[in-house]
Amino acid sequence: MSTLRQGRVDSETPLSIGAGAEFPRESGCLFSSAEEFASSAAPSSELLPSTEALSLIQTPRSLEAIFASGISGADQQAIDTFMSLAWAAVAWRRTGALRLAEIIKGWEPLLQTQEPMRITGFALENRDLMVGHALLAFAIMEDVLRGVFDPAFETALRRALLFQAAQTYADLTDREIFPAYSYEQNHMIIPVCGLGIAAMSLGSGGESVSWGSFARDFLTRSFEVIGQDGWFFEGVGYWNFTMQFPICYALALKQTTGESLFMEAPFKNAGLYIAHMVLPDARFVFDFADWGPRVEPDGTGFQPGYDQPWHSQPTYLPRALVNVLAREQGGGLCRRLLARLPISRSPSALDASLSLLLPESAGCDDSGTEPPVSHYFPDMEVLHWRGGWEDPGATALAFKSGPPAGHHLARLLECDPAWHLELGHAHPDAGSFLLFAHGVFLANDTGYTGKKETADHNSLLVDGIGQHRGGTPWSTFNAKPYREYDQIRMEHVWHGPRVAAATAVFTAAYDDALELTDVRRSLILVDGRFLIVSDTLRSTLEHEYEWRLHTDRAAMQAGDRRFVMENGPGRLILETLGSPVAHRVAPTVVETECFSPTRSRPQQRGFHLALTSPRTRDFRFLVAVGIQSSVSSEPTFSARLDPSGRMELSDAQGSCTVWLGGAGSEELDGAYACHLRDAADGTLFAGMLGRSLTAPGLALRSPGGGFESVCRA
Repeated sequence: MSTLRQGRVDSETPLSIGAGAEFPRESGCLFSSAEEFASSAAPSSELLPSTEALSLIQTPRSLEAIFASGISGADQQAIDTFMSLAWAAVAWRRTGALRLAEIIKGWEPLLQTQEPMRITGFALENRDLMVGHALLAFAIMEDVLRGVFDPAFETALRRALLFQAAQTYADLTDREIFPAYSYEQNHMIIPVCGLGIAAMSLGSGGESVSWGSFARDFLTRSFEVIGQDGWFFEGVGYWNFTMQFPICYALALKQTTGESLFMEAPFKNAGLYIAHMVLPDARFVFDFADWGPRVEPDGTGFQPGYDQPWHSQPTYLPRALVNVLAREQGGGLCRRLLARLPISRSPSALDASLSLLLPESAGCDDSGTEPPVSHYFPDMEVLHWRGGWEDPGATALAFKSGPPAGHHLARLLECDPAWHLELGHAHPDAGSFLLFAHGVFLANDTGYTGKKETADHNSLLVDGIGQHRGGTPWSTFNAKPYREYDQIRMEHVWHGPRVAAATAVFTAAYDDALELTDVRRSLILVDGRFLIVSDTLRSTLEHEYEWRLHTDRAAMQAGDRRFVMENGPGRLILETLGSPVAHRVAPTVVETECFSPTRSRPQQRGFHLALTSPRTRDFRFLVAVGIQSSVSSEPTFSARLDPSGRMELSDAQGSCTVWLGGAGSEELDGAYACHLRDAADGTLFAGMLGRSLTAPGLALRSPGGGFESVCRA
């Protein structure tokens, strides 16, 4: 059993349920102070409840009544209704609007009598999500209305909060409903955060101590998993959905106990994660994992934007969450990110509520130096690079090859064998990369799919088979022990202002039956213009290997080994430099049906270029890529493989020589090297990761095998 210390569970032993730290609540607010309310300027109109939000709360209905209505997306409507009620309460506190007071007061009879919603199983009917949102909504209302609203309503609201919290605690601790916990899952994190916030709202009397202690213990484990290095394993869409609860929980915890979690995982590097995931055109993000709208369970409905052209829908990022991080962490990164993010004319109810409670004018300023243009997230094994923070046309790269939820999880699982692992929104995409330049996607992902398949990512197939095991909506990583996935990693990571390079080693991602002995991808991007991708595959059996690249527009063949893909203002040019390969260009059609094994709802999401090897045991794909504006002259890009093993690339702006170690290079003792020159053949940058480079006109030495570079001023 674990040992509770100050209400927290020892992270190296299984979770226990017991009494722990109290949550004193004599005065003050969970999310802001009365002084901030008094000093805040009048809120902007887009932060006040929308017509749609007001229509949802005009007629009081319980969670069960909304869910039982049978409409498409009833669970989401239940969530939206209760969060809109909280929004109205915060807006009334800021404005004193009589109409809002009347709507809120109209809920009093229901709050006096409604039965709490029960959670009947993990992710079952999304009851856990509805309950978590209702608890947060009630806590926000209780927080902002206490002592300043109608006393009878406050009594009814407190009753509803108490009853729902008591039922939720009973359900979450019922071992018949939850024989084991999925600490990494939003279906657990959301109701547990809601319960913890409810306990803090209610104070330290009665049963709330047990509720708060359980939540604190549980979330200590959860927070270690969902962002050990800041990179959220389920992608930006689910960062938005999930992290709003941990951020609200951490904010309330600091207000009530003085303890701050904001410099610990998953908050510490969350701003860094969002900054690098948001693309140079800040309307869009790197679309890893289950990004974007999905279909509804009824077989016909879908979330807004599902029927729109692929990559035409901007990603909504809650500004309030970034603002909380900026306030609590005291640095300029999140404040600068806020300056880049578009202001939504229709924010979510929680985003607007938090923005009303915590105006952006408060907190740190945007002073200080810009963050580096590159960052490596070592737990999730993701390398990010961009050509700058201000240019919307800059190149941005993300290269990913790690275990599906990070290395740290493997160590935690060893200590808690009863952990019920659910990585449903992660995809089998080890070794994949995404590329954005000139304001458009040039190499992209395929979003929220009903069957997770490696074929839908920019990675490698073996005999048409992807990583183990695709083909299910949410059970991809249940087929192997997680310790095997933990072998997926990156080696030789090198990044800086001019270069990003790494080698993905992802043999363990595939089925052992394929008898693969080595699968690795070395990738190097220089100056945001020249990209080399080298893939080595080895097996004891003969296979047909396939290299895939997904794009918004179809690539066109422009020579025996040359392909050109134009997407509006951006262009990608690919030259295959290694052994001859077969090729095809085809529409990318994904399965979007998540809920029924007997239904199919295929949807085209762009196109893909597939390069296929002959049947063989060992093979190497070697592809050189030029990144251009579509108004540039396409023929100016060229690439060739020199007999010495180096690669020579050039375009209208200059040229670049690239060396990859272990790939027949006679000149490099190391992992990578590059020499970037301008149009007059002058050196702009030369560098390597290795011990030595000896080439015509260039010699680099680093006896320790580290970085070595020279730049022209």
